[in-house]
Amino acid sequence: MRHKIAALAATTVFLAGGALATATSASAVIDPPSGGWDHTWTTSDSNPGGTVYIAEHGDIVSLCDTDADGYAPRVQIAAQASSGAYHIRYTLTASGGEGACATARASQGGVYDLPENTSIGVTIWLGPDRDYQTTHYYLNDH
Repeated sequence: MRHKIAALAATTVFLAGGALATATSASAVIDPPSGGWDHTWTTSDSNPGGTVYIAEHGDIVSLCDTDADGYAPRVQIAAQASSGAYHIRYTLTASGGEGACATARASQGGVYDLPENTSIGVTIWLGPDRDYQTTHYYLNDH
C-alpha cells in the first residue's frame, strides 16, 4: 500500500532534551520504505488531522499533518523497560500546516535507534492539549 508523505524543504527541529529530527514541508511524494509501512495510525477526530507511519526496519517514524484544522499533530515514542514501565524516547511535531511532515529514523542514532524485541508505545494527538489522542503498541522485532 502506498501512502503519500509530503516532503521537499527539510529543516532541523530541536526536540526536548536537545534531540534533533527532520521536518519537511508539502510539495513532493515520498514512497514508503522498500518493506512498506508496518503500522499506520491516526488521531481520533472524525477527519483525522494527523497520521503516523511506522517502519520497524530502520525505526522510521513519519508524522504528517493531514487536515487544515489549525492544529499541529504530535507523536510520542516510548520503549518498555524491563520493569514494564514505558519511557519516552522522543516526540515529533509536524508543524507548518496540512501536508507538513516530521521524520525520525534509527540512522540518526541515540534516542531514535529503538531497542529490538521491545514493546514500543506510540501516542498521537493534535495540538498542545493532546486533543484526539490515541495510543498504540507494537513489538519492535525487525
